Amino acid sequence: MEVVGKCPPESAELEAAEERGFDKVELYTTREHFDNLEKTLEDVKEADVEVVSVHTPHVHIDNDKAYFWMADYLCREIDAYLVFHSQYMHHAHIPQLEELKIKSDYGYENNPGASKEHITANILEKDYQMVLDTAHFFMAEENYLEEIEGLLDSYGDQIDLIHLCDSTMTDDGLAFGEGEMDMEAVSRIIDESGLDGILVLEVMPEDQRDAREKFEEYTA
Repeated sequence: MEVVGKCPPESAELEAAEERGFDKVELYTTREHFDNLEKTLEDVKEADVEVVSVHTPHVHIDNDKAYFWMADYLCREIDAYLVFHSQYMHHAHIPQLEELKIKSDYGYENNPGASKEHITANILEKDYQMVLDTAHFFMAEENYLEEIEGLLDSYGDQIDLIHLCDSTMTDDGLAFGEGEMDMEAVSRIIDESGLDGILVLEVMPEDQRDAREKFEEYTA
């Protein structure tokens, strides 16, 4: 399991991630990064940190599908995994997304509040890869610890990437200890699952070093 940070694909941000002690990151992207794709690709290739995954920008397939193709292109150029997620889409859009014929390795991230039954029916039982966002899952399931463990036990071969942060029922992306999740228990479940993939510490940049230290403490 690779524990990585997260930052935008900009030279200064990539350098800051390295200074925080991360040699691998997931990219947070916006339309603007793909409107100047050549510059974005140059910044990423010249960085000393390795980009292992790319989060799609928050766009809607009906109006902005070209951004998904550009994200796919970026991933293929740097051999990264593509995380499909947008606040403007839900899992009913997956058949449309499949029509895009994405060429890089990719997975669909569970939306905030989407139940285990929903994501199982729409992603896992259809043999798609899933990106498990633990905070989004916390918002959906009262027994989230048991259900996360069950997902990893039953569908671990379809989960290559996990997002980890603290959360309340309304706000995610929080530093460890600032929300309502049992971060120690979640961390141990992930560690003991034998995840052979990527764990993204999806907290704000200034909180990522602390999140890694806590994760290492919880799983020692």
